[in-house]
Amino acid sequence: MIRRIGAAVLLILGLTVSALAAPDAPYTGTLAERMDAFRQAHRLTEENFAVSYRDLTSGETYDFNETGMMTAASTFKLPLNLYYYEMEQSGDISPDAYLADAGTTLRNCHRMSLVDSNNEVSIAMLYHLGSFRTYKDKMRKYFTMTDEEISTLYWADNYYCTRMMADALEYLYQRQDDFPEMIEYLKQAQPHAYFKKYVDDREIAHKYGSFEGAENDVGIFFGDHPFLLAVYTQSAGEDISAQAAVLFRDYTDQQAAAREAEAAARLAEEEAARQAERERLAAEEAAKRAEKDARDLEAASEAAGEETENAPSGPVLTWWMILVMLGVFASGSGIVLILTHHVRKRHTADSAP
Repeated sequence: MIRRIGAAVLLILGLTVSALAAPDAPYTGTLAERMDAFRQAHRLTEENFAVSYRDLTSGETYDFNETGMMTAASTFKLPLNLYYYEMEQSGDISPDAYLADAGTTLRNCHRMSLVDSNNEVSIAMLYHLGSFRTYKDKMRKYFTMTDEEISTLYWADNYYCTRMMADALEYLYQRQDDFPEMIEYLKQAQPHAYFKKYVDDREIAHKYGSFEGAENDVGIFFGDHPFLLAVYTQSAGEDISAQAAVLFRDYTDQQAAAREAEAAARLAEEEAARQAERERLAAEEAAKRAEKDARDLEAASEAAGEETENAPSGPVLTWWMILVMLGVFASGSGIVLILTHHVRKRHTADSAP
């Protein structure tokens, strides 16, 4: 009996976990319509949710509460490590530099901060730059927001907004060849959670964060149709970022497929138009040749007719000309007979004894 109860409990728990883990049914419509439905389904408002999305191929963007300052949790380590990597490139610090408060080299700090999300090491890196205010000021290098757009809350504690994180991600993506190690560490981090919980068909370089109800993730989705996504939540659960990743992945792929189909159709139309133009030109050329041949034939016929009209006429024998000719012939014949008789007669005379 106990075994049966235990089995039933396990079955119920298994079904519950499966239900919680399953992503929502696919959303349809425009991106704004999909996100409206998504927020309604999960009861998301400006109090507990913010998102920034950027399609790196088409340039399409989507933002909701993108400048609202929220607890960043460990996502602050993204711009922090980016800043140190640039310091290394400029020669301002060596990757082998020893950070006393971290108890290890900067080279190790990067891995511990980005892959392991070690808070103590990351905080040591933060204060190695100076005061908290100094650190916050240095991070602004990666943000496009003006002084007027940045809330004073930014300076008070570990507060950031999704627009800031999207800016930092885009800065990193555009210069990814300069930061291969950082990109690789971000790809290694949390392989089966947050953005990577349901999306496993492409590489994702992300920095997640979890602290006192804040469940955040920010990252670069690589592949044929790359995009950036930053999701901040407060008391909404880790699964929100995971399902948001599916929504934006599906939308990006669908839009890319639609663009490719449109481009293919446009190319087909252009080729059809070019073929039609080629056929039109060929028909015009054939018509011109036929017209020329007709003109040449007509000219040849006219020339032949003119030659026939202008040709000299042969001798014409009229009846009187025939009579004259007969008379001449008769006269000639008579003369010949007379001469012949005369010759014979003379010959006979000459022959007599």
